[in-house]
Amino acid sequence: MARLVIVDPAYASTVGHHGEVNRPLLAALRQGGWQAELWADVALEAEATAPQPLRGVFSGCGYVDPRLWLELGGALQLARRLEQQLALAAAAPAAPVSAWLAHSLLPFQLLGLARYLAGAPAARVLVSLMFAPGERLDGAAGDAQATACCRVALAALARAAAQQGHQLMLALPSRQQQRLYAPLLVATGLSDGGVHPAVVGAGCTPQLLPAAAPPLVLLHWGDLKAGKGRAEALAVLERLVAQGVPPARAGWGWLFHRHSHTGLEPQERQLLKRAEAASIGLVLLEGEIESGAMQHWLARCPVALLAYDPRRYGQRSSGMVWQWAASRAALGLPAAAAGYGEGWLATEAVELGVGWQRPDGHDEAAWLAALAAAATALPAAAPHGAALHGSFGAWCVQRLGETPWR
Repeated sequence: MARLVIVDPAYASTVGHHGEVNRPLLAALRQGGWQAELWADVALEAEATAPQPLRGVFSGCGYVDPRLWLELGGALQLARRLEQQLALAAAAPAAPVSAWLAHSLLPFQLLGLARYLAGAPAARVLVSLMFAPGERLDGAAGDAQATACCRVALAALARAAAQQGHQLMLALPSRQQQRLYAPLLVATGLSDGGVHPAVVGAGCTPQLLPAAAPPLVLLHWGDLKAGKGRAEALAVLERLVAQGVPPARAGWGWLFHRHSHTGLEPQERQLLKRAEAASIGLVLLEGEIESGAMQHWLARCPVALLAYDPRRYGQRSSGMVWQWAASRAALGLPAAAAGYGEGWLATEAVELGVGWQRPDGHDEAAWLAALAAAATALPAAAPHGAALHGSFGAWCVQRLGETPWR
């Protein structure tokens, strides 16, 4: 079997969607005949539920403070660190690497990979450009300095491929990313390898819902980082506790899941306790939820609150959107969301066939009204599109096996 290495330097804990990307990816690659292994942060080796086979390779190469990598000087320094750690790992006795597969890389990480590949034996290199070129992790989208660093990284990849004979393919997670990357690819002489299926959720097969299972409103799932709707979700809960569940939603439940490096404030913890005691149908989950169980919970949610900050998510999607929509789509069930009316998140949801309601104002009453409107106006059909029904892993296996690459 040919050896393939997945490069994911930011994967350091079970928090976030990296596990949901890499577990099915490793399984699909093995099934497709590859001897696949995951190279991630050394800290991940301490996680009992980390996917296998895993090798802790990286340290200090994850999603660090943007002030360290937004400018080219900082990006070069961090890229050199990642390059050295890759080289050290690759020096260990093992079969030659026939293919490299990288995803979720910021510009400095992409540059570090390119620098290593400039001296590595020829191989196939498949890179998913999941982040927008101007990604800065915080603040407004489309940062000019990050975009400039991304162009440098792409140029370095092009040089490495030409020098060493690598077969390079760059793929995109969405039509928007295609548009954003198009001028950079032209400037660096690289080609667009097409749009791949969603990296999380696509092709999932949740269990059929029990007939007696009440529908749920998805208020929040996962990380509590700023900009992901935490405040709006808690405000809705506060209103439900104070005024009760609206008659039209009688019998529905409200789902709130937390698995985050960020902790809840004391008053927020108290609110969740009050909500549990108020008999409003709150389902409160905490910690890592296995993929199959996660899909089952999400499939029970016809409606979701996706109050993502349109500044931060102007050029960024959310793994949560994909997993929720894919879970509903797999069972042929419609889905509708309430969220801000700006940014790519809103556009992408509508293109996937997810209903979208914008609040008339941004207080808790407006959000609750928008959720009610979403429930009332559920689309006639389930979410659709190859992005939801395909499989990222199967797509990678297919592309890696193509001869020749274009």
